[in-house]
Amino acid sequence: MEAGKLRVLAGRGVVAVGVTTLAALAAGCGHSSSSTTSLAPGQTPPPATPTMTPSAVPVLGKLTFGTFPSTSDGISALSLCEDWAELRAQYVARVGKGTPYELEQWFSSSAWQPAFNASGPLRTDPNYSELNTAFGLATTGESASIAEAKLLDKACAAAD
Repeated sequence: MEAGKLRVLAGRGVVAVGVTTLAALAAGCGHSSSSTTSLAPGQTPPPATPTMTPSAVPVLGKLTFGTFPSTSDGISALSLCEDWAELRAQYVARVGKGTPYELEQWFSSSAWQPAFNASGPLRTDPNYSELNTAFGLATTGESASIAEAKLLDKACAAAD
């Protein structure tokens, strides 16, 4: 790997992330909401760009994405929302018919793995507490419901 460059897998694509030194990589083993590009003090990172446009889903309507920063956690949050966008129609169909056990089996399937992988870093980032909570409730068999899906939609729209 070239010093100063790191490729991070982010949902559906590979995003090039600039890093000032390899020492910064070693020091940054934990997840944080710090910028993935070098910024001057007071500057904010540009917004992350969605890779897809969500479709409207019966019962839930149209999902919109808020403005996520192009930080490591911002990209993970956007990726989680994009993964959710792809699963919403199936979710509506299954949540009304499935038992909590059946839903847990589905949430454990490979269809959900990208979303769960993207949600991992968000568990400790207070900037995404709403998104983390909404995702957790929506993807737990006992609490999965249309109401929880709407909260997850709201958190994706708010970019929180």
